[in-house]
Amino acid sequence: MSLEIVLIPLAFALTKEIVEGISEFRENQYTIIETRMKDENLLKQALEEWDCSFRQVEEPLDLKIIYDNEVTFIIGEQGCYSLVLPNSADKGEYMEWISNVEESYTHYLQQSVYQNLIYKAKQQGLILEKEEVLEDNSIQVTYILNQ
Repeated sequence: MSLEIVLIPLAFALTKEIVEGISEFRENQYTIIETRMKDENLLKQALEEWDCSFRQVEEPLDLKIIYDNEVTFIIGEQGCYSLVLPNSADKGEYMEWISNVEESYTHYLQQSVYQNLIYKAKQQGLILEKEEVLEDNSIQVTYILNQ
């Protein structure tokens, strides 16, 4: 008996969510672009891929202090990071940028899930029979159940 698991890239569903997730914040002074990104370490990796660094603020951030060369992320009620922009920012440019960051994040998330799957399957005594990267960049792995 064999077991197949497919890891599907999540980026396909994210673009529409980003566009629908724009909302006005604090009396129209700021715009928030919601994302599905929850893992801080994966977000840091994705930002590094786009030559950005991550700086965490210990105290609650006063949104009046947003520098021209910085973007601000806040964590929403659902535990997802949202991008905060002043209304003067070019929203189209940032929408494209955050879409790219989310694509990188998704890649790192898929790698993390894949590595955890391989590790846990080995611990459970499953034997890897076949691994295949499909056209849509999903990964299909087939295990032999060791009975």
